[in-house]
Amino acid sequence: MRFYTGDESGLIKGIDIDANVSLLEAQARAAKRTKAAAKAKATLKPTEQAPKPDTSIDGVNMWTVDGSVSRERSIQQLCATLWSSGDRVLVAGRQNGNIDVVGYDGQQLYTYANSEFSEKLSIKHNGRLIAGRQYVGLGATDSQFLACTNMGEIRYQSFATDEATLMKLPLDAFRMRTHRQRPSVFAVGGREHELSVWDAETVKLEPQSGYAKPQSAPIFKAKNVPNDFLNLRVPVWVTDMQFTSDDTTHPTIAVSTGHKQIRLYDTRAQQRPVRDWEISKHPILHLLASHVRPELFFADNMGNAHQMDMRTGLLTGTFKGISGAVKSLALSEDGSKLAVAGLDRFVRVFETEGMRQPLHRAYVKQRVSQ
Repeated sequence: MRFYTGDESGLIKGIDIDANVSLLEAQARAAKRTKAAAKAKATLKPTEQAPKPDTSIDGVNMWTVDGSVSRERSIQQLCATLWSSGDRVLVAGRQNGNIDVVGYDGQQLYTYANSEFSEKLSIKHNGRLIAGRQYVGLGATDSQFLACTNMGEIRYQSFATDEATLMKLPLDAFRMRTHRQRPSVFAVGGREHELSVWDAETVKLEPQSGYAKPQSAPIFKAKNVPNDFLNLRVPVWVTDMQFTSDDTTHPTIAVSTGHKQIRLYDTRAQQRPVRDWEISKHPILHLLASHVRPELFFADNMGNAHQMDMRTGLLTGTFKGISGAVKSLALSEDGSKLAVAGLDRFVRVFETEGMRQPLHRAYVKQRVSQ
């Protein structure tokens, strides 16, 4: 199994994990090496220098693909795509506004510098202070990329030229996801920013330079759920979303909220969710849809990760042993393994069937962001 991570220090790392080496076996071997090193150190003479202890874990091979330690180049978004040469590459959105395309061998293939990220902001919105721009979503093909900031600024730009579609949506966007079949189709939502689905290739914008508001209607615009039992308006906080169908004209979408709900939207049926479950005790910040089975994986801000059946809304599994908030989720190609990256600097691999046992883990030294 191979994973790529982006961290808050600006590094992109590759991790190879041998599925044939179990976590317990790797920990036992590491404990033996530590014990042998301590025993050898006790027998050293005062003039001799102790060898550097081996802290590696068997079955894990980790290397730096790109970057140097720099907080200004922190990775905010990371995705993979095919390049024009046919090779797979990584596309990274950084804290300084750069969009970098990096080959798996570390070769820098493309860079776009967004000077707007150097601008200091002080905007009060929804009771919060927005102090600067950050990327909340990134998608790419072999010829174009689509990026979204928390200011609601959508940039759909070609790698070959400077031609770009610049679109302005409401402030305080929290997450943007592109459709896996057609990356120009994207969903976006945030605080007091209901889910909406757009197509960057067909949208009509106001005739003005820079970011322009759309004149045409979106593919889909969600409507808030009915008032609660006290007849009070339910606050909106969309934290993540996943396209759960291959249809780009009338997609079905799963949405997580900061108010502990997971909702399913059928854009052919109605604007309000067709299913609405309050399934967590804490705000759900990350959502992942399985491409193998009708399942969802979600994680909250307290280090809890769960698996649920999308048809019934029932939990089918819980992944234990995670310390700190979860920053990212990824699923293997066959859907049998789930990788979880957290603030504790570990990438853990779990089985998605049976007891959901931890299969392996890798310590990446920096705080993983993607």
